[in-house]
Amino acid sequence: MTNVGRVNAAKLLGVYLRHDLNVSQHVDAIITTCSQRFYLPAQLKKQGLGISSLDTIFKAIVLNKIFYALPVYYGYSTEGQKGVLQRVLDEATSRGFTPYYYDLDVLAENAQYMLFRHSCQEGHCLSHLYTEKPRPTDTMQLRTRGHKFQVQI
Repeated sequence: MTNVGRVNAAKLLGVYLRHDLNVSQHVDAIITTCSQRFYLPAQLKKQGLGISSLDTIFKAIVLNKIFYALPVYYGYSTEGQKGVLQRVLDEATSRGFTPYYYDLDVLAENAQYMLFRHSCQEGHCLSHLYTEKPRPTDTMQLRTRGHKFQVQI
């Protein structure tokens, strides 16, 4: 395989992965897609569609785009990128597409928690990586953990 070239970024399962773990390309793609998808709820709102139906459409075509792989890219996002994504959510609320306020930090924390909780279940492809390892009683307790697992390296 001598003809295989090196690339700086690749799209894998809908997520842009860069060689330096910079997620700007992925965040830009999300913002572009969400901005384009605001057209449909705007047109449906002009035609008199109710707020509950608009909210369902917003969740299906915009919010799910932001949610997809959120635990993967959120930790690598800069504060500026997080702010831009939050403005997309704020714009949806201000334009009347949803009656709810969505806080990106809370959404990301919940997504991380759900991913971890789901991956701990028996039968999950990652569950074998977790081993219970209680802390020795004579060590310092710097912060509490929400679990008793330690990932094997």
